[in-house]
Amino acid sequence: MTPMKKSAIKALFLFALMLRCGDEPFDISITHPVNDTRVSGIVRIEAETSSSATAVFFHVDSACIDSSRAAPFACSWNTFVFGDSSYHYLYAIARDRSGETVCSDSVLVLVDNGDVIFADPFETYSLNSYPHAAWFQVWPGAGNDHTYVTDQVSCGGAQSFRLRGLGDWVRTDGVELNLSNGQRLTYELNVMIPSPDSAGALFGFFSLIDPTTGMICNGVLFDYSDGLIYAHGAVEDSTGHVWLRDTWYSVKVALDYADLNMDVWVDNEQIVFDLPAVPIWWSDTFAISTEYGAPGIVYYDDVKISQQE
Repeated sequence: MTPMKKSAIKALFLFALMLRCGDEPFDISITHPVNDTRVSGIVRIEAETSSSATAVFFHVDSACIDSSRAAPFACSWNTFVFGDSSYHYLYAIARDRSGETVCSDSVLVLVDNGDVIFADPFETYSLNSYPHAAWFQVWPGAGNDHTYVTDQVSCGGAQSFRLRGLGDWVRTDGVELNLSNGQRLTYELNVMIPSPDSAGALFGFFSLIDPTTGMICNGVLFDYSDGLIYAHGAVEDSTGHVWLRDTWYSVKVALDYADLNMDVWVDNEQIVFDLPAVPIWWSDTFAISTEYGAPGIVYYDDVKISQQE
């Protein structure tokens, strides 16, 4: 057998071996969202690639927003930091075991949030992860190992955000809002405090007083000590309404910055009327928290904030 024939046979053998091993072209594509569609809220970007990929890097326009190190390759994108009715290109870059990279085709999407300036149902995140597409830690509480997205309980969907605080160190998480000079703002959320912990819940607009002290105003407190609901505006108001553990509550707060007052609804019943509120410039950070002095867990779900002129 000539050397040329031997080389040809060897090449055929190696090719057949590659086919048997299931080798496939190294490629990547964005599967969600699809090209030329409208997106809103916290969007889950999903990519499909070959089995040899070890990492995928997700890009919006020219910026890498996140990476994924294992299939299914996906990330969460906060569209609220972009202007409404703005177009953006999404693409992903995959890397394989040898360090080779490949780029997907771009997907063009239109951000369409209307008067909603933030919303998060906590459905786009991986279980037991921190919802870092929009949220950040203000106070650590029991730490990030105890604060994450969970499917143990939920209200509107399959997942919620679990916070765990300590008696002397609350857990507080916030999101920066793009507030305009609108005269009215409304926020809604669902909250549940389980048994047997002694925790209470507090949420609203966070303002840092000094490196170790902060306060939440234009908000609502589920007080652990007396089991009552309080409204926190420029002054505190005890509504006299009792809350129960292991029960989901739907809370809505309407802020009128022109007249500087706030109204509060719990489960569609208005329980606060025209409570004096602090001005809009006081804080642009919306925060959810456990209550100081009471260790334990609080679940939040379906946060939605809208602003009108």
